[in-house]
Amino acid sequence: MDRHTLLHIGDDAGAYEFNGSVWLQTVDFITPTVNDPYLWGAISAANSLSDIYAMGGVPLTALAVVGLNNCELDKSVFKEVMRGAVDKLREAKTVLLGGHTIDDKEPKFGLAVSGIAPEGRFITQKGARPGQLIVLTKPLGTGILIKALKEGRLSQSDIEDAITNMLELNERASKLMLGAGATACTDTTGFGLLGHLRNVCKNSGVGAKVEFQRVPTYKLSVSLLKEGLFPKGAVDNLNFVREILKTSLEEWQLILLSDPITSGGLLFTIDREYESRLKEEAKKLGVDFWIIGETKEDKQIEVV
Repeated sequence: MDRHTLLHIGDDAGAYEFNGSVWLQTVDFITPTVNDPYLWGAISAANSLSDIYAMGGVPLTALAVVGLNNCELDKSVFKEVMRGAVDKLREAKTVLLGGHTIDDKEPKFGLAVSGIAPEGRFITQKGARPGQLIVLTKPLGTGILIKALKEGRLSQSDIEDAITNMLELNERASKLMLGAGATACTDTTGFGLLGHLRNVCKNSGVGAKVEFQRVPTYKLSVSLLKEGLFPKGAVDNLNFVREILKTSLEEWQLILLSDPITSGGLLFTIDREYESRLKEEAKKLGVDFWIIGETKEDKQIEVV
């Protein structure tokens, strides 16, 4: 039997070839994002599936990864979390095979997902070339909104647009990315836009120029940020990229670009001549996208 490890730790998912088929494997879990356990389960499932979509793969099976407080958490709450996750998996045509639980004071939920790369082809973070367009498919700011929700500054109804986007599978965005001829791709999650962009740049040996005004954000997250509300992780993410960052933007703008994202969109690069194809594919698939900048030869990330 022919077996080969094609991709190790460091990309969105691992890749393993077995008898001519390329299998993709990933795992992710998150703490509660919203007050509704059903929605939390569904958002977490969408978030976990995203790594497979980011590589152009098709998710097939999943295992649940659960941390809960056996003494304090009502079992009915956990059932709702699982119901939300299973419904989202059904939408993705992915089967839940089982899972594992541990006793944990802070609830956590996620999935280990296995998928396949159609025809053995997959996209990684290593294919970006200088002079390409950088494309994003969901707005930034969910980390700020989730923190405000947890602190009682907002109600769930205040962030319905963000919840809708977090629930959106990246399946259609993945088809957009592939149809537009993407050479590198990642999904935007905990490292924020700048952190994930740094990973693409580092792995591809390029730099990037991002135009702040082109980056989609939630207006409410901007106003909260200007009031001083943001998660600590945003500062950690910003510090992660500072050494290669070239910018004259204000600190709040950089923190917004570094905000930890839950179930964010895909971030990918395409050749300039494929911009019209990108627009055609997006219209056909019904996917939003924003061209936020371009790749360049030097290794810096410039934000203007």
